[in-house]
Amino acid sequence: MTTSQAVALATPPVHRAISVFSSEADFAAGQRLCKALTSSNLVPVSYQGEGNMGNALIALDMANRMGIPPIMVMQNLNVIEGRPSWASQFVIGALNSCGLFSPIRFRKVKLGEQEVSYERWTGPKGNRSKETVKAKVVNIECTAYAVEKATGETLEGPTVSIAMAVAEGWYFRPGSKWVTMPDLMLMYRAAAFFGRLYAPHILNGMPSADEVLDIDDFKDITPKAETVAAETEAKPAGRARGVHAAMKAAKEADKPKEKAKPAGKTIEAEAASEELPAHDEDGVLLDHDVDGDADRAAGAEDVFGPDDEDDNYDPA
Repeated sequence: MTTSQAVALATPPVHRAISVFSSEADFAAGQRLCKALTSSNLVPVSYQGEGNMGNALIALDMANRMGIPPIMVMQNLNVIEGRPSWASQFVIGALNSCGLFSPIRFRKVKLGEQEVSYERWTGPKGNRSKETVKAKVVNIECTAYAVEKATGETLEGPTVSIAMAVAEGWYFRPGSKWVTMPDLMLMYRAAAFFGRLYAPHILNGMPSADEVLDIDDFKDITPKAETVAAETEAKPAGRARGVHAAMKAAKEADKPKEKAKPAGKTIEAEAASEELPAHDEDGVLLDHDVDGDADRAAGAEDVFGPDDEDDNYDPA
């Protein structure tokens, strides 16, 4: 046995990670793995059950691309308004373990109290306007940096500051953590900027969850449910109150009115009343007896005899 053969025998076979969407066989193998994952109560609710098999397959594919366990992706991948995003602490962990840089470090500079202006929308719905507001904050700058292992160069990410958070509308957003924990939010945002600048392939081009919550320009792409009732026309933003209603009324007035169907002709007719000839008490015609039948009948003998004779009739 030669040395090369011995090295080949001693080297363990490299396990090939399953690429879920590469072939039909790998897709079937991925489904078997996801069936075990979706049956576990350790994964988030969005991955539990057979109905969420598609979510589990996507998480498995992302885990294989990043070289990390699938459970780590499932626990740190958040879906906000239909957009997948990473937990901020996962962003730092992925950058530290990717092997391209030294561990991420942060440089902070306190600049003291400063006056910062920002814009906000005010006013009732339908008559909103933008106004500039000034606020005093204790400004702090934070920069994420690391040493690139391949070149030994120190890489610095974009600088994030409290003044930036105020100007961008992050600071005074309802439920914002920038007011209660500014230092942590500065480091989270600086690390996310560093990762998207120097290692976007590590994060698969996805933002952090905190960024998605702070930025208000995302749209909900979930299709609307079908309804029988017609949807009301949305009022354009910034239009003065009353103008939209007047325009809608004008549109309704311009629509061609439906012509009323002509009513059916009513024919008035009087029932022709025919006068019956006069009769006597026995029903005998008194008038119009041209042939004199009535007179002859009055003088003729009763062939049936008197009326009282009928009472003694015996059919036997």
